Amino acid sequence: MKKFTSDVIVVGAGTASCYFAWQMGKAGYKTLVLEANKLTDLGKQIEIFHMDKIRFDEFGIPHPTKQELLHTEEVGYTWSPDLKIKQPVRYTFYVMHMPSFIQRMQGYARKANARLLEKAKVTGLIIENGKLVGVKGKQGADPFEARAKLVVDASGLAAAVRTRLPADFGIENDPVPPKDCLFVCLELRDRIPAGFPTGSNSYLFHKAFWNKSYGEGVILGIGQPNSFNYAWQKHKEWREEYFGDPGKVITKRQGTIPYHRSPFSLVGNGFMVIGDAANQNKPFSGEGCTSGFAAAKIAAEVAVKALQKGKVSTDQLWEYNYRYFTGQGAKFAAGLAQLPAAAELTRKDVIYLFKNNIIFSSKDFEELNTNYEIVMGTGTLLKIGLTLIWGVVTGQFAGGSLKKFLSASGKAGAVKAHYLKYPRNPERFPEWMAEAKKLWKE
Repeated sequence: MKKFTSDVIVVGAGTASCYFAWQMGKAGYKTLVLEANKLTDLGKQIEIFHMDKIRFDEFGIPHPTKQELLHTEEVGYTWSPDLKIKQPVRYTFYVMHMPSFIQRMQGYARKANARLLEKAKVTGLIIENGKLVGVKGKQGADPFEARAKLVVDASGLAAAVRTRLPADFGIENDPVPPKDCLFVCLELRDRIPAGFPTGSNSYLFHKAFWNKSYGEGVILGIGQPNSFNYAWQKHKEWREEYFGDPGKVITKRQGTIPYHRSPFSLVGNGFMVIGDAANQNKPFSGEGCTSGFAAAKIAAEVAVKALQKGKVSTDQLWEYNYRYFTGQGAKFAAGLAQLPAAAELTRKDVIYLFKNNIIFSSKDFEELNTNYEIVMGTGTLLKIGLTLIWGVVTGQFAGGSLKKFLSASGKAGAVKAHYLKYPRNPERFPEWMAEAKKLWKE
């Protein structure tokens, strides 16, 4: 049996994983990255994605290379369901080749002396005296055992470490159910005739988009819950209703992302979880790279301090919990709490919101992309409330939708307020978690 020892084990070699390993290596810690798949295959299931331009400087990542960068977009458009309103969203992002970007991130980890092992699948955990001290697995047909002071789960939706933790470890170990996942289905098309959309376009009522691909090609994509079969069916319905069958299908891609609240705690004795393994996904767009970087940056800073002290206990790692959940985590939790009401809006409801610049306005989308939330003053909220009531009175907005909208808004506000009170230490956590469970149950 192969045996490895290091200061840190990172399970997964995706974007958040390699960013974390890069930061730990720069801090001087011996880091081992275990990836279940072939390293060069990562990202191929989606192939093309986009990232906010401002996030590269925020996380100290050099901007895309020529090999990665397909397009730079300064503005995108959000369409009403009847296609009569097109809202411009002025926000710069890069359209990128995902496998190339992941390989660059892997290169940064290697330059920081991290060791990356491919086809190394975790099959079990090593827990001694209540502390996670390593993992067991197979690299191809060969078994291995890897031990470290700290184990970080960054293995994506599979959450290969988190879901194997025992019930008494203090971390929720449930896998994300299919109903709380987005099954993303993409068609890459070419030879698009004149008269069809250009640039980047969102069709939020359908959870769909028409974006740029290679050269003059396009991506027709959709994200839906439950299964790939269901998502592809909805993709077909949306495409045929709006566009028919334009151009030629070059290839199809599909992938799954979590659309579920994060575990209430992200740390344990010798353990941290980041990225999709912790369900750290933007609730309004389904993008996980930049949100994973935000978590990984905090986690790495906390991990370095804990390792310097020689203690990686829950107490010493707790600062990651506090900083994450009182920042990005609180915003994402509020967004997820609002989603059920938004998902049940009818086509007629959404058209009315577009017409009146409620939620679906250029300013709101730009603010969402920049700050991950929409902040509204009392005057704005009052105006929105009166507009919605008028919509109900005139038959343009459903009364049931208004009730659900107001109820969800109140609950989302309560969820965010509670997360902003996240305990600074583990002693008060059980009390906080009990209240959080009540809020989510509602």
